[in-house]
Amino acid sequence: MRELPLRALPRVFVPGASSEGLIELPKDEIDKLRKVLRLSGGAQIAVLPNDGSIIRCEFTGRDAIPIQVEHPNVEAQFKLTVAQSLPKGDKLDEIVRACTELGVVKFLLFPSERTVVQWDQKKVVDRLVRIQAIAREAAEVSFRTILPTFEYLPSLKDLLKQSPGAIVLSEVQEESKRLAKIGGEMTIVVGPEGGWSLRELELIGDRGVTLGPRVLRVDHAGPAAAAILLLS
Repeated sequence: MRELPLRALPRVFVPGASSEGLIELPKDEIDKLRKVLRLSGGAQIAVLPNDGSIIRCEFTGRDAIPIQVEHPNVEAQFKLTVAQSLPKGDKLDEIVRACTELGVVKFLLFPSERTVVQWDQKKVVDRLVRIQAIAREAAEVSFRTILPTFEYLPSLKDLLKQSPGAIVLSEVQEESKRLAKIGGEMTIVVGPEGGWSLRELELIGDRGVTLGPRVLRVDHAGPAAAAILLLS
């Protein structure tokens, strides 16, 4: 069998997969490989155990037979968490997709005082399932080997209590401190479409930074900040 370049292989996340034996593939991934990518038995695929490695495999049409394990250096060394106030519509889908492709390792989601969208407990569960699927697809396409994680928090206050060193993107006109890397990991906080409330600005204190003189839409701010920190 001719060995294809890793980047040319269709990629499937199977967390916990082992190269020691036959790998059972999830049904939805089998359907994607067979019906969308039109792969048949004998095709080469890459199975990602979500530990930074890639298992080169032969697809049987239902399972994957391990061939060899490889460890490509594709994950960002700088660990970035994006804390995002809940936006309206499908904007969160686009934020998660873009930030995952750029290399964000974790998402913290929270409602702010001016957030229009409110999630009850069922909504939290349903939305997390949806955006985790979006992140998985984005990670496969962008040749990542580790999936980002997600956590929902009740408010900005809870977020800053959990992540006291977080840096907050500020829309305050007088803010002059520019976003820059600090250490080997950071949490950046992106606010709501209506802006921070006065009470939230008091909580933010001196954590505020700016991306520059222009105002970005909420679905562009997080990816722009991630690009500055992860691609520089």
